[in-house]
Amino acid sequence: MTTGLDLLAEGGTVTLTDGTETPLRYSFRALALLEARFGSVGAVQNAIDSTGSGAAFGPLAQIIGAGLVGPGGFDPHIREHVDAKGKRTVSDIVYRRRQDGTDLMDLLDPGRLGDYTNAFTAALSKALESRGNDHGPAVETLTPGLQTPTPGASSTTSPSVPSTFLPATSGT
Repeated sequence: MTTGLDLLAEGGTVTLTDGTETPLRYSFRALALLEARFGSVGAVQNAIDSTGSGAAFGPLAQIIGAGLVGPGGFDPHIREHVDAKGKRTVSDIVYRRRQDGTDLMDLLDPGRLGDYTNAFTAALSKALESRGNDHGPAVETLTPGLQTPTPGASSTTSPSVPSTFLPATSGT
C-alpha cells in the first residue's frame, strides 16, 4: 500500500543562499504547475539550454519552484495573459517563500547549478515512477541528460501582444 508520504515524491534537497535546506517534492500539484508553465512535463527538458547559448537559470528556477510548493514552504504566484482570441496562457510563475515573501530567484545560488539539477532530476524521476501496479512505469523516468518523457502532447503558446496593440474595429 502506498502512503501519502510516498506520493510526495521527495528525491533531492536544495540549499538556498540563506543556508536553508529544503526538499524538492513533485506532487500532482507541482507537476500541473510545470505543465501550465511549459506545456507538458516532457517539455521541461527543452526549457533548459545545456549549450550555454540560451536560457537555463529562469527555467531551472521554475522547475525548482514547482518542487518547493506545499511542504517546501513556497507559494506560486501565477502570471498569465489572454491573447486576442481569448486563450489564457501562463507566462510566468513567481515562487515566494510563505514565511517572509522572498522571491525564490533571490534565494538560488548560481554556483549550485549542478546540485540543483541533480536534486530536481532525482525528485522528478521519483515522482513519475510507477507505484504498486503491474503496468510498468507511469512514464519513463529522467536520465542524467534530462531526457524527460512527455505524458501527452505539448502545447504551444502565442507571443504576448504589446500593451500598445490596438485591434482593428469591426466594420472598418
